[in-house]
Amino acid sequence: MTIVNFMPLDRRHPVALELLRSHLDEAARRVAEEDVLLVVPASATDVAETLPEGSCVTADDSFGYVYANDTACAQLLKGEKPLPSAVSGTTSDVPPVISGESWLSGAGKKIVYVGDTRVEAAATTTVGDLLGAAGVATAAVKAVYLDYPQCQFVTPAHFTDEVTLSCDEAKAIGSDDCAVEAVRSILETFRHESCGRCVFGNEGGHQLFAIFTDACTGKGQDSDIALIRDLAPVMAEQSLCEIGQKMASVAEQALDLFGDEIEQHISRHQCPTGKCRALVTYHILVSHCNGCGKCLDACEEEAIEGKPKFVHVVNQRACTHCGKCLDVCPKGAVVTAGLKKPKTPPHPIPCRVK
Repeated sequence: MTIVNFMPLDRRHPVALELLRSHLDEAARRVAEEDVLLVVPASATDVAETLPEGSCVTADDSFGYVYANDTACAQLLKGEKPLPSAVSGTTSDVPPVISGESWLSGAGKKIVYVGDTRVEAAATTTVGDLLGAAGVATAAVKAVYLDYPQCQFVTPAHFTDEVTLSCDEAKAIGSDDCAVEAVRSILETFRHESCGRCVFGNEGGHQLFAIFTDACTGKGQDSDIALIRDLAPVMAEQSLCEIGQKMASVAEQALDLFGDEIEQHISRHQCPTGKCRALVTYHILVSHCNGCGKCLDACEEEAIEGKPKFVHVVNQRACTHCGKCLDVCPKGAVVTAGLKKPKTPPHPIPCRVK
């Protein structure tokens, strides 16, 4: 028997499940002819009710990474908790697990979402071709993250190298994007996927996520980089499943590729792209401010000085970087700054604009 996995690895883009819904008649015919058992999300009641009785099992779809592992799927069939093994495909007494996408569309094809753009590509392609098919200019990208189970960052120098795609999503990190925030977001997804049965996979994963979160919120400490270097290799070796191992790999790759950005966030409390609100300063431009007072009303910390028809001024010592002033300004007068600060008056002055 072969287990055919239709559990979404990426909840926003459930590639295999989308294909199953559009090929239900074909799937029903094939399960009658082949020795297969389909694993579908418990929430996809429309699919389970349409397929022949006994041809599928439903599974908790609050997480999905574990179902890419053959041991986890075998445990599911026994009515037990789907705990993944360290390396998929190494246990001879469990049924093989294949992707529902490859079962329906063939091994030579792959559907990948680049952001929200659906791309149908050859299973073996280049990242450059993938970006081109999605309409993304490679010159504006500093790295592409191939999501689980690949968990691989690809930099522009390797955009022409061939890769065999097994992920459902590729995240393009633009030249103006914060790489540290991008990694933090990736690690957050891993935290939700952790099975929680081992210290290094669960607690180690929590520690890595906390470090990158602190880096983006101005709470990083100088010892954090050394801690990542120490923790990630041990976590990769000691985690009981490949989810913990892959998470450690993501953190190590991030240090190698984005070490300078990470160091600036942690040691200098600066975000070079200006995207981490907690690490930038807020300023009000004289050339745009009309003294409307909306930022003044929005600031709960009373960190803005001003009065009607006067350019308002941010008190940097009192500012908590909440960003509310940025959100409410109708003139775009409130801006954020990293290392380079705009010139602003020390105190409110008469407005130049209406």
